[in-house]
Amino acid sequence: MNQKLSDVEKLHQIKKIGDASATQAMVSLTELLGTDVEMDVTSANLISIYSIPQIVGNEEMVGLYSNFSGTISGSMLFLLTTDSVKELSNVMLADFADEDTDEMFTEMQKSVVIEIGNIVASSFVDTWANTFSIELSHNTPIFGYDFADSFIDHALIKAANNGDFVIMFKNKFCVVGMDINFTILMFPDPDKLQNIFDMF
Repeated sequence: MNQKLSDVEKLHQIKKIGDASATQAMVSLTELLGTDVEMDVTSANLISIYSIPQIVGNEEMVGLYSNFSGTISGSMLFLLTTDSVKELSNVMLADFADEDTDEMFTEMQKSVVIEIGNIVASSFVDTWANTFSIELSHNTPIFGYDFADSFIDHALIKAANNGDFVIMFKNKFCVVGMDINFTILMFPDPDKLQNIFDMF
């Protein structure tokens, strides 16, 4: 690739990788959910880790953590609203009786959203690996439910040792008439962020 791309042009290329990842995710999610799925990456930006709380807000959300490793390494955090998680799980669990639970989410609902997060994570990791012919793998996401700033505080503690910036993808997920907006944050490990930009 052109080694003289500006940082803005490199972010545009990262956005294109996000678009390709979304296309791959759509195929898998359509098969999983049994209905047509559309997924768009509306933007990709390099932002300061300290600006995340202002961007994300502080409502109760579901967070999915996944570590990736290989030529580049770090972690991903997926943030979805509680309503989005319930709507998506209802599509998958329409033929199953509700579980009795005092928790916000049943174990089946958690399993569904973890599988959806795993598909999206796999799509992003596989697309990066295929684009640059590198080796990458990721862990199955871990489910969490808390206020958004708690997720961010946890991520900031880990990311503060890694650098001041994170790649943020804003995504739109459309299924059975639902428009679900969610955020993917990529926290590269120390010295890996520059490696990502040097690939272009």
